[in-house]
Amino acid sequence: MTEGPEPPSRIVAAGVSRVLPGVVPVTLVRDIDLTIGRGEFLAITGPSGSGKSSLLYLLGALDLPTAGVVDIDGTVTSAVDGEALATLRLRKIGFLFQFHFLLSEFTVIENMLIPMRRKGGTTVRKMRERAMAILASLHLDGEAAKKPDQLSGGQRQRAALARALANDPDYILADEPSGNLDTRNAALVFDMLDRLVREEQRTVIAVTHDIVLAERARRRVHLRDGRIVEDRVRTA
Repeated sequence: MTEGPEPPSRIVAAGVSRVLPGVVPVTLVRDIDLTIGRGEFLAITGPSGSGKSSLLYLLGALDLPTAGVVDIDGTVTSAVDGEALATLRLRKIGFLFQFHFLLSEFTVIENMLIPMRRKGGTTVRKMRERAMAILASLHLDGEAAKKPDQLSGGQRQRAALARALANDPDYILADEPSGNLDTRNAALVFDMLDRLVREEQRTVIAVTHDIVLAERARRRVHLRDGRIVEDRVRTA
């Protein structure tokens, strides 16, 4: 039997809406049509309450749409069970949030090994070697044995990025990754995200309120009241 072609590496949202039920239903996003291909750097912007984070969670299979479909590399998120979604996220998506969410009782490298052990497929020694290589690429190899409270704010966010990269994901989804940082460290985080796109052809989708940083992304989607009102690709 001849196998079919590999599904394209992309995230597609088609007619996606997300409504919270209640006496007065709350619409988080509505009628979203969006295709994000391999190697794109996409910034999602918009005022507070416009649906930025809600859209990101739908694109990353952390939430499911009320209407429409989200397709990640050929898998429709609403068509599979919770275990399959967890496996999809573990293998394909790395998450980076405004607050690092590193586990305080573990060292930096131990935080990285947690998702790597869950994914499995290789030895602990090789996991540690990969973790150290990632930390070195982020200039954190000297901090591997430290716990999060021994790091600066910028170092913690870089450690969180290292953990997001632990399982070699195709997609990095970042929710206000610079929101808790000073200007210098915020720019540094965006430099690193940009490098992942340019040098490693990963796809980065970043929610940000910082228009200066958003302009560094190749593509920007602007939301208002849960709808896409602008989808612009930077030409220069």
